[in-house]
Amino acid sequence: MADERTRAQKSARRRSTYHHGDLKRALTQAALALVAEKGPKGFTLTEAARRAGVSAAAPYRHFTDKAQLLAAVAEEGFIQLNEALSAAGEGSPDPKNRVIELGRAYVRWAVNHPDYYLSMFGTEMVKRDHPDLLVAGGRAFDNLVDAIASCLDSGVLEGQDPLEIAGPMWSLVHGVASLAIGGDLCDVGIDEDPEALVVRATTEFLAVAEPA
Repeated sequence: MADERTRAQKSARRRSTYHHGDLKRALTQAALALVAEKGPKGFTLTEAARRAGVSAAAPYRHFTDKAQLLAAVAEEGFIQLNEALSAAGEGSPDPKNRVIELGRAYVRWAVNHPDYYLSMFGTEMVKRDHPDLLVAGGRAFDNLVDAIASCLDSGVLEGQDPLEIAGPMWSLVHGVASLAIGGDLCDVGIDEDPEALVVRATTEFLAVAEPA
């Protein structure tokens, strides 16, 4: 009887919490846990509801479908990534070193948050269909664009358009992060620490873009 009362009290507290606006967060956290276990394509909205401890109909108060739920998870990931990149950029006054530290911070954050990273890049969602997600992703990317623009303005790098350098640079850093998360580097015998690898790779990449 005592156990039944305890379960009922917990259930009542949970319903009260959701009533006050935490349902959305509970669902995004449930989805994040399921992404970690099954990947972004391996679960349903109903499973996310079950994991959050709510009815199958409850998610529709905030999300029209699973894609919208994953978009909310991805948006939170980009917000956190942006915070990590901003902090790394502020700690590196030298323009060229700032770009390198952004690469290091990107890989560090991705490796430490693979569930978020898979939600951000491992789904088939079209970011343009989710405006808030698109904005959050753009803000994170702007850290790199701004750092490269500073390098161009100071003459450390040669070129006119920061995007011409930011595109391949992001591809390089993103590739290291993705390969590290998937264990693909180790599978081919590359045991170098991902952060050290991205520092070496970005340093060599920037050397090519230096003025002759």
